[in-house]
Amino acid sequence: MSATSSTPSIAPENARTVMLPLKKLEKCSVCQKTDGLRLCSACGEKVYCGSECQTNDWAEHKKQCGKTDRINLSSFYPLLACMLAAPHLDPDKPKHPALTHKILNEPNPSNRHGVCGFPDGYQSRLVVLGDSCDPSLIWSNLEAWWPTAESPKVRGKLFQRFLYEGYLLPHLVSMCFALLAEMYTTTSGPGKRRIRLQYSSSPIADFGIVKGAVEVKNQDKFSYFLADEQKFMHGQNPEDHYWVYFTTIRGEEVLLECGMFVFNFCTMVGNLDPYLKHGLPPLDAVPAHLVNREFRRLAPSLHYEKERFSVLRDVELGEAVRCSREYLRPQDSRAIVGFMEKVAGRTCSAVEKEITLSWCMHLCEVLHANLEAQEYRNFPLNPSLAIFDDPGELDFDTPEEDEQWFRYMVKWNRKQRRGEITAEQLGQVFRAYKEAPDNVREELARHPSRALNLRRSRRDINKRM
Repeated sequence: MSATSSTPSIAPENARTVMLPLKKLEKCSVCQKTDGLRLCSACGEKVYCGSECQTNDWAEHKKQCGKTDRINLSSFYPLLACMLAAPHLDPDKPKHPALTHKILNEPNPSNRHGVCGFPDGYQSRLVVLGDSCDPSLIWSNLEAWWPTAESPKVRGKLFQRFLYEGYLLPHLVSMCFALLAEMYTTTSGPGKRRIRLQYSSSPIADFGIVKGAVEVKNQDKFSYFLADEQKFMHGQNPEDHYWVYFTTIRGEEVLLECGMFVFNFCTMVGNLDPYLKHGLPPLDAVPAHLVNREFRRLAPSLHYEKERFSVLRDVELGEAVRCSREYLRPQDSRAIVGFMEKVAGRTCSAVEKEITLSWCMHLCEVLHANLEAQEYRNFPLNPSLAIFDDPGELDFDTPEEDEQWFRYMVKWNRKQRRGEITAEQLGQVFRAYKEAPDNVREELARHPSRALNLRRSRRDINKRM
């Protein structure tokens, strides 16, 4: 399959239609009651209040029922993460300037003085780029590329952070389009299989892309100085960030974050062999963080939503999948690009458009092959997780300090869940603790309410400075 500007005919059996799942668990489809609701155990797409209504409706419902393969997002998301990582290895992806030039300075993680301020107010770690060099030579000789790295591990991690920088939105649009086209056009019937995502026991009712910002320290952002051109440029901006949301029929929300590795947020999934059988490149581990109910219970949010855009329920994208088994029509390409520009709030570049359309089709192939082979039946129930930390990054806290930190955050998370503080204030107390000296941490653990005052006083001092 490939994107094309021509409009050849398509066989009727290959034309696709999006089959929207139920949006909410609101009322019995027979008697309209709102209590004791449950889903049809076979298809998961019809709501009843009890066995009597389900029995009475069976004569009509059996025409559309059929069995649904329900895939739990908790075991399936590593495949989506691999689909998002693969485009970064595409040889046609524009090369990151830091991967085509030698590094002249020392942007090591231990360098606490590597953060620079710029006239526009932006603060970040500066990377000075010198002579240009062949990217293929960099791959084979990383030491020559960055000779002042503290260790091979530090050098390799920085290389990978650069590799994953940029084009986050085009990759997310491509992956979400493939999910729409390959999973949510399936239906039951002779020789067919309806496949749907669920989280826990609840079907996914919507998914799409969130535009927002993420909490990132200045030392984990990049800016670049190209010595040969005598110019500065900023790297990926955490204030212009994107991630995927999934909402269940019961209103629970789960987020998939795969774009923060460049910001040194290094939660990964590994042991990827089960996910790489159909058209994906060899990968050891890929960035992925599933923000679910358990994580929200124990940690403050790093994400600040500005706007969200449904992919599953977007009418134009729903029409754009029609011929996606074989090609994209010109109007399909316009719909996909139009959606991306609506999310971005700007006109996208020709490169962004080309990346999106080409990877829409390739990821459709990847996901189609996985679903056709029912690979999801072989995915581990509990994906293998790891943190790609900098050397020494996890060596600072003793077990006693870890327990102190845990008690502190549990207290504040309870307050946030009860509505006593906002999510923004929860982030403030998280940062207050992490930035405080040891003696202040002990005081905050005993008197948590002082954390907000500490954050306010620091802001006042910074303003006066």
